[in-house]
Amino acid sequence: MATTMTQLQPGTEAAAQACAFAIFGSDIPPIGPEDYGGSWRTTLHVIAEEWEGEGRVERHAARTATAINELLTTQERFGVDSPEALTAGTALKPLIDRCRHFGITTADLRQHGAQLR
Repeated sequence: MATTMTQLQPGTEAAAQACAFAIFGSDIPPIGPEDYGGSWRTTLHVIAEEWEGEGRVERHAARTATAINELLTTQERFGVDSPEALTAGTALKPLIDRCRHFGITTADLRQHGAQLR
């Protein structure tokens, strides 16, 4: 995976670190300083490569597909606008957001069993 990184501008390092935690949560693998030169902006790419290499992207797609199916079941059981369905939908949002970051598509989710209409 080839990456071109622009020079860091003042204040962007903290934003990049916050972005890493927002995207990856507590799932950030230990990354040695030699792997990223101390920059969180570069670390985002290193972490994404780690995730791919460890199969985490695939597991995330499968976990998201399961959550989608659970949401659909909840909607059928309690109704689309029910508090239960709204809670399940809210819980699904971070999973979907992370899918976007990793380029996981609707087709990928279907491949993992998501019953998307």
